[in-house]
Order: sequence, then C-alpha cells, then structure tokens
Amino acid sequence: MPFAVGLSQHTDPGVATGELVGHVLESLGVQPDVALLFTSGEHLANTDEIAAAVVELLNPGAFIGATAISVAAGEREIEEQTAAVLWVGSLGGPAAPRARAVRLHGVPDPAADDEALAAALDEVHAAGDLSMIVLADPYSYPVDAALGHWAERWPGVSVLGGLSSGAPVPGGNRIVVDGGVHRDGAAALIVGGSAAVTHLVSQGCRPIGQPYIITEAEGNVVKSLGGKPPFERLQQMFSKLDPADQSLVQRGLHVGRVTDERKTDFERGDFLIRGVLGADRDSGAIAIGDEAPVGATVQFHVRDALTAHEDLAAALRNRPSAAMSASGALLFTCNGRGTHLFETPHHDAQTIVERTGTDLAGMFCAGEIGPVGARSYVHGFTASMALFTDGDEQ
Repeated sequence: MPFAVGLSQHTDPGVATGELVGHVLESLGVQPDVALLFTSGEHLANTDEIAAAVVELLNPGAFIGATAISVAAGEREIEEQTAAVLWVGSLGGPAAPRARAVRLHGVPDPAADDEALAAALDEVHAAGDLSMIVLADPYSYPVDAALGHWAERWPGVSVLGGLSSGAPVPGGNRIVVDGGVHRDGAAALIVGGSAAVTHLVSQGCRPIGQPYIITEAEGNVVKSLGGKPPFERLQQMFSKLDPADQSLVQRGLHVGRVTDERKTDFERGDFLIRGVLGADRDSGAIAIGDEAPVGATVQFHVRDALTAHEDLAAALRNRPSAAMSASGALLFTCNGRGTHLFETPHHDAQTIVERTGTDLAGMFCAGEIGPVGARSYVHGFTASMALFTDGDEQ
C-alpha cells in the first residue's frame, strides 16, 4: 500500500496527532516520501503542534500542509467542523529524492522564489515532466502572477493545488513547509516523474448557446462579440433556452474562453471558465472575471449540481491510462461545492474514491489551482485532483 490517509476529529491536538500518525504507521511505516497535512476548526491554532509531531514521528522526505474551512479524507468530507487529515505516500523509484518541499514568499514578485524552485526541480528531476502541488495563503501570495511566471519559466511543470480557506483575515491561515509553520506565503511540493502524478480539473459547467469571437474589449470588459454587443447576444440566446436553463442563467452566468484556438469544435474541458460579473444595458458590454483578449473564442456557460456531477464523473472516466492504477489522490475542491451545491454530503470525495479506489485526502479551498489546456490557472467552483501512481508500477 504506497499511500495512506489518517483522519481525526478529536479536539485535543495530542490525541488527534496520535490517531493520525497511528493510522498511517500501520499502513506505511516511517519515512514516507511525501506527507500533506490539512487542519480545520479548532486545529487551526494547533497546526504548529501537530506538524511538529508529524516531523518527529514520521520524518517524511517532503512535507507541506495548510488550514481550511473544511477537509476531506477517504470518502468523507468534513464540512466546517474540527478535523485533521494526514496523507502520506511512498513514491517508489530510485534512491534519489522523488519529492522536495519549498517555502514560497512571492515578494516582491514570484521570480523571487526562482532560485529555490530551480534547485528543488533539479534535485527531483526525473524522466518526463515534473509536477508541483501548491498550497497558498490567498492574502499574501500572488498566485495568479506566479502561475503565469511558472508557465513561462518551466512550461513542462504541471501545477495543481489550492488557496487556504481556514481564516477570513490576513495572517489567520497556516502554511506548513517541512514542519515549519508560517502565516503567509505558500508551500510547493515538487514531485518527479510525469507518469507518477496525473492532474485532473472538473470545472462543473456546460456551454449554452454558440461560441463567439471577442471583437472589441478593454481589460475585463467585453464590448463586442462577433460584431454585436454582448448583452444583445445574451438576450438572443436567453430567449431560445428552455425554462430550466433560463433559471440557471438568472442564478449565475459564466463565460468560457477557449484555451486551444486550433480546434474547430468545442466541448466541456476546452474552456477556461470565469464568472460574468455584470452587464451594462446602455452600452451592451459585459464584465467578466478575467482579461478579455480580442480574438479569443468564448461561449456562455451555466452550472448546477447535475452538471457538476457529470463533469467530475467524465473527468475521472476519461483520465489517462497511466492514472488507472492510481492508489493515492489529493482533492482541492471549492468552498461553494459540498452541501452548498449538492443535495447529499461527501459528493466529490465519494465520486473520486468510488471510481479510482484511492486513498484520498484534501481540503475545501478559497480558489483551486489546476491545468486547463497548456497551463494552470486559479479557478472557482472547481474540483482539482492529483492522482498518484506508485513509482514501481510505472
């Protein structure tokens, strides 16, 4: 069993640590290659103590963690309660390091971390692409800028993870890097060998209407779609929708930007989804939650629980063959999912475990990181997943 997950909901940090470490020791033993810790509720203040005990008792090769409003372990999602989750793994392969943890500051800009990241990437380098799991404090680390910078500097490194959601104020979250606990910045887990980690993203939306080219825009304001005001396009589309989809549009409209303009037909997975923030009836312009480059192809989208379920199931069903034997999984799901979106609890965790049989751990995020097309972005209402395959099975 190359991966194991422990869960404790005990409020006493000593007891919680004993339960976490005891479970993974039975399954995997000491000195795992990787370890991730997720804490919620009362354990936000106990993260330092729990992390120190994990280092002392397990001595993992690379260790990161973060605080969250809710966490996941196995098929369970523990929403807005006190819990601690510990996920450990053995990556197999050669004696050389398979993983390294890096503390990220991002000040004055993400390039300030290049030296530390480059050293870790070189040390862990293996045949194929490298993967990076990032846990970031949303108040102090420039995640969007970092993802753009990394895409240019290390285009072969796939990035996935989430923004800590444990506290609603700056300085309230905790970020763990090899046992050190910080109130700002981010943690990066570098893992070698592309076949060992498969990154999947389920944005949970479906397209409606037809695609259009952005023909005029300024910043995040779209002024013309295919030569006509976007609001006019939206009205035309809305009049042709069935009542159910009209209701979804009224509850929340999204827009998807095509990430690969070389394609001629577009479907789910071809779009980077962003929210429609507002519309100006007089000018006909709409504002979206991202830059709106002229010449880009976009299409309106809607989201509901059924669509989110279908999208997640499809992502898992169509995963690469290298991930079919995955035995460990990390889940970074949005705070707006869980019982806020689905009628029954544990939806994302149960769906992943049922379809993969993996040992799963994860957290609910204030923004999810994952690849769409050639690079990674920060998402909302998304389930981002990393599926790990034992290095010896590659």
